[in-house]
Amino acid sequence: MSKTPDELEEFLASLPGWMRRTFLTGFSSLSQVEMNEWFKNGDAVHKLTQEYERILQKFPTKWREYRSRLKREAMQVAQLQAQFLVPKGKRGRPPDPKAEQYYEQYSGNASYADIAKQELQSEPAGEAKKLLIKKESERIRGSVRRSRSRQEGSSPRT
Repeated sequence: MSKTPDELEEFLASLPGWMRRTFLTGFSSLSQVEMNEWFKNGDAVHKLTQEYERILQKFPTKWREYRSRLKREAMQVAQLQAQFLVPKGKRGRPPDPKAEQYYEQYSGNASYADIAKQELQSEPAGEAKKLLIKKESERIRGSVRRSRSRQEGSSPRT
């Protein structure tokens, strides 16, 4: 194994111009036609890349430059992909303003039934029937639990 640049120069000279330019300056220097050629010849390009890296490892300075360029290109690709990702929101139901109100009333020593009566009496009919109160009481109870779990930072009970 000689450590002269002749082996590297001979290897690069045997490659097509677009492939040589890719090895020397990076993938971003390719035109669209050349990129298509790169992907069309995937297996051959992979073998040539392995051979290029094997030869390049004999030259520590060139190897470091090559590896640092590959890392820089990988970071650029990751940043480009990150621009297209959908930001993640919080999981679960969106906060319910009514639930917050119920939670405050419940924390102020009002029972679920009291809150339900107040809700049903504020409706146009104005009559609080026992069956509706019980149903509304259960709905409010669930709403208060969800609100409490959000404020305490724990997962909701089922």
